[in-house]
Amino acid sequence: MTLASLPLLLALFGPGAPPRNYRPLDGGSPAAAPPAAGLSDAEVAERVRTYLGSIDTPIPMARWRSLGQRAVAPLENVVRGGELPSRRARALAALSAIGGDRAKRIVLQMVHAEGEPFAVRTSALRGAANLLSTHDLAAELRPVMEGAHDATIRATAADELSRHAASSSCEAVRAQAERESDSDRRQFVPALERCAGG
Repeated sequence: MTLASLPLLLALFGPGAPPRNYRPLDGGSPAAAPPAAGLSDAEVAERVRTYLGSIDTPIPMARWRSLGQRAVAPLENVVRGGELPSRRARALAALSAIGGDRAKRIVLQMVHAEGEPFAVRTSALRGAANLLSTHDLAAELRPVMEGAHDATIRATAADELSRHAASSSCEAVRAQAERESDSDRRQFVPALERCAGG
């Protein structure tokens, strides 16, 4: 090997392998993270806490999925506990990425939980689109669009319906927008425009 080839080798392989316990938080490929199958339940729960604490570095959905169903219980604890709404919202987004019956049940409970903070409810509404068929999404979100106390929540439900269940829901979105006051109807404009364009 010549000295001239040393920079090329360093560029390709770096100065050395990462340590055995290296756990990247960036948006790298899911394969970069150790597989959850080799982790204990406590290690999965610790990884959940670490990922939820990563505010400045978004965790890709594939990385959440790699944790599997064992991550659902610690995420549910966050959703149902006394955590900050922003952290609970991130936990709901993670549940919608992981999927499964238990995750779906938790997300849908938050979709319909009238007293929950805006961030929590919005995350649940958006997450439902990852978990439900078009038909089921329309069935779950239409009552929220028509009956939620908060106009912003109603508009968020309308927005998700216009994105993911437009063919079956746009007539209901337009009817709900007509029932809104002039000031609240403005929040429905993106959904109405999406329905008009579809």
